Amino acid sequence: MFKILLNNKFFENSVVSIGNFDGLHLGHKNLLQELTVVSKKENLTRILITFEPTPQEFFHTNSNKKHLGRISLLRDKFFILKREDLVDQIIVFKFNKCFSSLSPKYFIENILIKELKTKHVVVGKNWRFGRNAEGTYEDLLKYNIEVSLKDKLIIDNKIVSSSNIRQAAEINNFEIIQKYLGGNLHFTSKVVHGHKMARKFGVPTINFNLGKKKLAFWGIYAAYVYIENIRYKAVAGIGKNPTTNNFEIYKLEAHLLDVDLDLYGKIARVEILYFIREEKKFDSLDELFKTIHKDIECAREYFRSLN
Repeated sequence: MFKILLNNKFFENSVVSIGNFDGLHLGHKNLLQELTVVSKKENLTRILITFEPTPQEFFHTNSNKKHLGRISLLRDKFFILKREDLVDQIIVFKFNKCFSSLSPKYFIENILIKELKTKHVVVGKNWRFGRNAEGTYEDLLKYNIEVSLKDKLIIDNKIVSSSNIRQAAEINNFEIIQKYLGGNLHFTSKVVHGHKMARKFGVPTINFNLGKKKLAFWGIYAAYVYIENIRYKAVAGIGKNPTTNNFEIYKLEAHLLDVDLDLYGKIARVEILYFIREEKKFDSLDELFKTIHKDIECAREYFRSLN
């Protein structure tokens, strides 16, 4: 486990919410606002517990279950939680076989009570926890931990959920995504060295190595890239780069329009704006980069349409 402090607020005891919080959509924010209400009333530190990798990613890797795409990375959660002052601390647990086997009793006694001095928990009504999802809010009540159960947020007669946002991303339904998130999807990570192949063809890119973290979007998009408070127009590719990559790893890369900068090691945030085309495997590098130049022109046309 590791702890991220978002501010200097501290009380001896805590109010806690637990979950993946993938995307930190409006439903999550509605739930987390209750942390602030409870914190002010009872003088408690607001703590969010989350997991890396997500339980879904862990169980996918160790089974044949469908690999769900991420709506956000850990850095995205950090920036949103800090910017909107939703919590005071983030506790991140490495989700592995050992952690997944913890009993509800152990989790309550050793993590919530002993480690975090939890007096109050805020969760959704269907929340479960512990080994094989055996634990419910009723287990917390046995330890005199107060529980606030929040209803799911409904917009246009539909539940705001990470699952529904993923489904919208699969068909590039930006209207639903914006309605449930309150904005566009962003992915934030550190710029790493790539193979520099694109530079040889006149389209240098910044690269994020996502490893086994699959993103909810998949394909080629017009995007904004934010680095050190400067916004750049870009073309972003999300997927596996099947023409040049034979490994089972996921990548996000972006070509910044009209600039060529040394950005290695910097933190970049990519805002996905507009779907251009699906990712595909090409028969040759020439065919690939001819298409990429067409993608760049499509992105330019999109940005011109915004003016």
